[in-house]
Amino acid sequence: MSLEQTRTFSGATAASPRSRQLVLPRFTRRAFAVWLHEFYSWRRYYRSSILLNFGEPILNLVALGWGLGAYIANMGDQSFLEFIGPGLLAVTAMNSVTYDTCYEGFDRLNRTGIYTAMTSTSLDAAEVVGGHVLWEVTRSLLYGGIFFTVLLLFGLVQSITGFLVFLPLILSGTLFSLAGLIVVAKAKSYEHLFYYFSLVITPMFLFSGVFFPIERLPGVLQWVAHAVPLYHLVELNRALIGGQIDAALLVHVVMLLTMIGVLALFPAKLLRRALEHL
Repeated sequence: MSLEQTRTFSGATAASPRSRQLVLPRFTRRAFAVWLHEFYSWRRYYRSSILLNFGEPILNLVALGWGLGAYIANMGDQSFLEFIGPGLLAVTAMNSVTYDTCYEGFDRLNRTGIYTAMTSTSLDAAEVVGGHVLWEVTRSLLYGGIFFTVLLLFGLVQSITGFLVFLPLILSGTLFSLAGLIVVAKAKSYEHLFYYFSLVITPMFLFSGVFFPIERLPGVLQWVAHAVPLYHLVELNRALIGGQIDAALLVHVVMLLTMIGVLALFPAKLLRRALEHL
C-alpha cells in the first residue's frame, strides 16, 4: 500500500466516527453571542421587517374574515373571523421564522461567509445553530405577539387563556428554525429554497385547518394534515384563544415536541458538513 493510500485510508477511518457523532444544538453563552449578532443586524431594518411579516396576515384577516366571511355561515359556534384568527397567528409565526432562516441563513453560509467567520472563532456549528434558534424564537414571539394584539383589538380573544399562546409561539420558532436550517445546509441555490416554500410551506398554509376544519378533507389528506406541525400549532392557538382547554391538547404538544426532537438531530451536523465543503 502506497503512502498516499495509507493517508487516505487513515483519514477516512478518523473521519468516520465524527460523521456518525450526534451533534445537537448547544445553548451556551457563545450561542447567545450569535443571538446578539442577529439582533443587531435586525435592528437596522426592523421597520420593513415588521411591515412585511405583519402586513400580509392582517390583510388576510381583513379580506377573508370580513370580506369572504360575510358569505360564509358560522364555523360551528364561531364566526369565520373568529375561526381563522388563531390560524393566521400560527401562519404569521411560521412565515416570520421560515423566510428569515432560509434567506438569511443561505446568504450567511454561501455568500457573505458569516457562518464561516463564526466557526473560525471559538464557536462551533452546534452553538451557531443554538444561537439562531434562540433568535428565531424571539422573532416568533415578537411577530406572533403583535398579531395577537391585533386579535385583541378585533375582539377575537375569547378567554384569558389566550395569553398562553406564547407557548405555541416558542414551539413554532424552535421547530421552523430547525427545519429551515436543514434546508439551508442542503440547498445549492435560491431555487432549492423555493422548492421548500412551494412544496412544504404553502401546502401547510392551505391544508392545516387555518381556513376550514380538516374534517372536510378526504381521509388520506386528514392523516397528512395530522403529520404536519402547522396543524398542531393552529389547534393549540384555537383552543387557547377560544378557552377550550382539555387533555386533548397534550397530544398536539407531544407531537410538536417529537418533531422538534427529530429535527434537532440534523442542523448542526449538516451545517458543519456544509462549511467543510465550501
